[in-house]
Amino acid sequence: MTSQHYHRVLDVAVSRRATLKAAAALGAGGFLLGPALRPAAAQDATYPETVIIATDYAYDMPASIESGWNRLTLDNQGMMDHHAIFFRLNDGVTPDQFNEVLASGDLAALADVGASYGGPVGLPGTPSSVVAFLDPGTYVVFCVIPNEEGIPHFVLGMISLLEVTQGADAAADPVADGTISMIEMAFDGLPAEVPAGSYVWEIVNNGTQLHEIVVMQLAPGLTAEAALEMFLGPAPGATPVAATPVAPPAATPVAEGPPFVAAFGAAPMSPGATNYAELDLTAGEYLAVCFVPDAETGVPHALMGMVGSFTVA
Repeated sequence: MTSQHYHRVLDVAVSRRATLKAAAALGAGGFLLGPALRPAAAQDATYPETVIIATDYAYDMPASIESGWNRLTLDNQGMMDHHAIFFRLNDGVTPDQFNEVLASGDLAALADVGASYGGPVGLPGTPSSVVAFLDPGTYVVFCVIPNEEGIPHFVLGMISLLEVTQGADAAADPVADGTISMIEMAFDGLPAEVPAGSYVWEIVNNGTQLHEIVVMQLAPGLTAEAALEMFLGPAPGATPVAATPVAPPAATPVAEGPPFVAAFGAAPMSPGATNYAELDLTAGEYLAVCFVPDAETGVPHALMGMVGSFTVA
């Protein structure tokens, strides 16, 4: 598996969204909501918050925080999609060694130098938060999403070091409204419909390779199928589109502008990692996608079935 596959998939997303005048580019037992499917109350525990201000192409963030449960908030003030991957280096691994592996383009080799703890993702102007337990150690925070020329953001300067020092670890575990288990190749536990409201979803990587979940609210009139084609092109074996374009029905026009009006989720995380994604869901249609390529074939997980859609009523 190489980062070129990942970059190529995300670059398709960027270019297609630009074409549509987008202002910016990016359990296993079932979903555990209550009987009435109501969002739970706010977290009882108060977690220290680390705000990562993202611009094109840099992070403004602390150089050191304490270990334990931390709310990691991405304040995307740039013009493109960004995420913040929190990658802990194995003991004895230096940042220079990590940079060599990252520069090699082999994402699989990253498992030899550390582990990804996930992190927040978001569109410009859409703050996004996850709560994650950070162990003490040296972390590299970086963004692998490419710009329109296909250059990953970390190459352009979107990479920072973070020291996580030993903390008291006194905060209680987060309380989740539901659990989504990421496996090969599915989001197990993704609901079909939920009421509007604020939620905390426990996102667990129970698979054997890197996975992510990007949850996007679709613009009115845009279907999940059309959104996936924008990202990944027609599905293999799909019936070719007729040469003569057919105008959409007047009753269901697709609004001009960005195809996605909000984004939440958890950045790529290693097997065994857990993030508690905080989502503020308003009425509409939503799409959940994993863009990470398969470790063996290089095929994006989305094309292997790791997609899902749900309605917020």
